[in-house]
Amino acid sequence: DQRLALVRVTGIVLNRFGKPADATVQALIAKFDPAFPADSFELNWELCETLVALQAPSAAAKGIALLNNAESQEPQMEYARSLRNLKAGWTPELRKQQLEWFLKAANYRGGSSFAKFNEFIRNDSLATFTDAEKTSLAELISRKPEAKSAIENVGAMFAGRTPNNWTLEELSAATSTGMKNRDFAQGRKVFSAAACFTCHRFGNAGGMTGPDLSGAGGRYSPHDFLDQIINPSKVLNEQFIPIVVTKNDGTVLTGVVVNLNGDRVSINTDASDPIQQVAVDRKEVKSIELSKISPMPPMLLSMLTQEEILDLVAYVLSGGDKDNAWFKK
Repeated sequence: DQRLALVRVTGIVLNRFGKPADATVQALIAKFDPAFPADSFELNWELCETLVALQAPSAAAKGIALLNNAESQEPQMEYARSLRNLKAGWTPELRKQQLEWFLKAANYRGGSSFAKFNEFIRNDSLATFTDAEKTSLAELISRKPEAKSAIENVGAMFAGRTPNNWTLEELSAATSTGMKNRDFAQGRKVFSAAACFTCHRFGNAGGMTGPDLSGAGGRYSPHDFLDQIINPSKVLNEQFIPIVVTKNDGTVLTGVVVNLNGDRVSINTDASDPIQQVAVDRKEVKSIELSKISPMPPMLLSMLTQEEILDLVAYVLSGGDKDNAWFKK
């Protein structure tokens, strides 16, 4: 993509040599700003980086909009990192949204250095606040994040809804006649809001504590895919079967073995958090059995409407391809 290459090269030049003369800055902003936002994450990320380096007045509003609408934590982190050095174009409302995102992101999950990386982005961002912004937003700046599970953290769109006890039969019947004219954007939104990204890889984003769903369309029919969600313990993927460890003192731990080191076994006890691990001395183990219960929570579809479920099925089984026949109007 020539557009991506042009923006990337411009960003490299700005990073190495700094901002050019003001007339050149304005010319570059005039060239790149109309293209932002673009239709791909890669181009949006590069445009955000470049426009922030140029201190473009519109970068704050456009960048925060992308941050709020990104489907998973990976693109959100990249947009937040890009915006951390931006001083121009902020309004009180945009600053408020930026700080609220950091409170939400404190519950995101990653590797052992993830929390430090998040803190680094936040500290750099706070360094760009004016004294007036620090004063007016002092309470929000000092607020401590509320600890939430990954599912609680992404499920805000379902607040206030009444659960539905969907059956496989009624949803499967709906897919047999209702898979035309699906809504791609809604399917992507639901995939994120239903916490699928928490455990499952899809494309270039998501977790790895559950099966990769990138090629689900080649493995499942709509009926079989819904069966996996509604009855998660019916057939367990061998790679992700949890174990049940009973210790000599009666303590029971359930999770997936992530490391064997001498006489110690490390178990991941929370599929939504890959660094949530418990080390157990083998001498303390009374028994180890394979679990018959999937770590995937039941009733994941209960807060969704039938239309949202069909959009979700189309989104996943199409491999996230907006040009798939299911999305043709």
